[in-house]
Amino acid sequence: MSSSSEGPGPSESAGSPAEHGPSTGAGPSGSAADDSTAMDSAENDSTTTDSPVEGPTADGRTAAEAAPDEESAAETSTRRRRRRLRALKMLHISTTTVVALLGAIVGLMLVPATRADVGPLTASVHLRPSLTSETVLLLPPVGEVSFDTHTAPVRIEARVQGVDIDKAEALFYSSTGFTELTRTAPEAIIRAAALNAVLNALFAAAGAGLVVGLTFRRVRRALVAGGSAVALVGVSVAMTSVTFRPDSLYQPKFDGLLSQATYIADIGQATAADYQNYRSTLAEFVGQVSALYIAADSLPVGLDEDNLISVLHVSDIHDNPQAYDVIEQLHTQFAIDMVIDTGDIVSWGTPVETQQLSVIGGLGIPYVYVSGNHDGAASAAKIAEQPNATVVDNEVVEVAGLRIAGIGDPRFAADDDSDAGGWREGTEAMAASGFQLGDTITAYDEAHPEAPVDLALMHDPTQPQGLEGRVPMVLSGHMHTSKVELDRDGSGTDWFTVGSTGGALASGGVLPVLQGDAPLDLTARMLYFDKDTRRLVAYDDIVMGGLGLVSVSIQRTQMPPEVPELEVPDGAETPEAPIPEDQEVQPGEGLPDEERVTPTDPVSPLPEVSDAGEG
Repeated sequence: MSSSSEGPGPSESAGSPAEHGPSTGAGPSGSAADDSTAMDSAENDSTTTDSPVEGPTADGRTAAEAAPDEESAAETSTRRRRRRLRALKMLHISTTTVVALLGAIVGLMLVPATRADVGPLTASVHLRPSLTSETVLLLPPVGEVSFDTHTAPVRIEARVQGVDIDKAEALFYSSTGFTELTRTAPEAIIRAAALNAVLNALFAAAGAGLVVGLTFRRVRRALVAGGSAVALVGVSVAMTSVTFRPDSLYQPKFDGLLSQATYIADIGQATAADYQNYRSTLAEFVGQVSALYIAADSLPVGLDEDNLISVLHVSDIHDNPQAYDVIEQLHTQFAIDMVIDTGDIVSWGTPVETQQLSVIGGLGIPYVYVSGNHDGAASAAKIAEQPNATVVDNEVVEVAGLRIAGIGDPRFAADDDSDAGGWREGTEAMAASGFQLGDTITAYDEAHPEAPVDLALMHDPTQPQGLEGRVPMVLSGHMHTSKVELDRDGSGTDWFTVGSTGGALASGGVLPVLQGDAPLDLTARMLYFDKDTRRLVAYDDIVMGGLGLVSVSIQRTQMPPEVPELEVPDGAETPEAPIPEDQEVQPGEGLPDEERVTPTDPVSPLPEVSDAGEG
């Protein structure tokens, strides 16, 4: 009995974990005691195990003091893990995006153009991703014209692939052809553009999905990439449609030489047909391209169309009918007040050439003309018959608000180059002609001190002495290349020479094409005069590709504000007897062809006696 009343021994009281485990889970009668015993044991164990931590740590701090640092380290570690996960996720997304974009771009590059039949034209329409938002019209071999039509990373290209000649003829001869074309053309272009947009979406999706799938071997990721590509193309097309500005089609853009391409390779019936088409196409092209060139944009402050006199200077047309097409187009776009032609409008002086000059009467613009060394009296007479034309010969006329003096070339060489081989007699005749016009200008200015001559016209610029210091400005041609000489020889006279507006078509202009060389450009110059001062304030050099090439270039230059004083240079004074009696030009009459100087060894016979255009 004494043994049963004794409490457990020290070893049993401490107990082991193995023994306490089962006893704790014994019946209800022993659970409280067991829990108390377990708690005591845990306290003893805690006291025994943690007693070293109760003391100072290695750095002299207590456990309570070190606990916040441990928590901070744990939080820092967690944040680092999160940052690493975010970085990996972003890398994953960006890599997938880059791969998808590359795949989509490859797909877009493979999109075929969509064909559109626009009347007689067969065109292809293509939508391309681009950093420049523009619509581009490709007209082989005419060139490229671009329009700022929308705000979206899309370039719309329309290329003319061919022309159905039969349909084109039917269109021109039909009374309703152009009306029908106006209705059907927009529908055809819009339909082709919409179809090409769908093809862009499909090819972009296929490219993005395929490349992503092959790279990452994940179907879901490939599907997401393809869907994103479709969405991106859809948004771009929608932005293009919403921001499209039809009025921008009236403002084409160009920069210098647009394009060039061989067009005429031989002489024959096909060439003649092609040339007629080329002529018409270029004239229309000039009209469209020059529409963007708004004259007031770069004119000096305070000047606009209301206080400007716009003059188109042409020269050396040499039988090229295309020059008159260009004049009409430039008049439409620039509102020309007057055309000045400084000669060589024909090449041989034949009746056929003379008859074509009646086209001048249909231009509807004042046309001032002086004859060149290739122009006969019959040509000058035909021009004088036109209601809008004025032939100037050693006289002063006022046209479109400008006082103009001019004199015809004293030489007549027809199909021969009048300065070939240093033709001395012709040079002397030109110098005498310049002094004769200079005396006419001086006499006029003395009689009209408040309204002096504004400019003079002389075909050949190589003998300037008679005009230097006597007139503010001289216009010439003859050289087939353009040149500007301000304050020539310190005289205060500005001398403007323009190239060939006809590309010297019938005066050697075809020969370079036949030989495979570059033909002469077609050149003209727009001159802008202040209505109040009658001084030149700006000019535009207009260059169009010659026979066989198509290009357009317009360059504006403003005149310097300083106006030099007129002063006759030393040695340029009028000689005592400057003009042979047989070459004296009566004002407004001109010289008969037989009295004009001709080459001493001409290529062709001398001209027969002329009636000076009177018969």
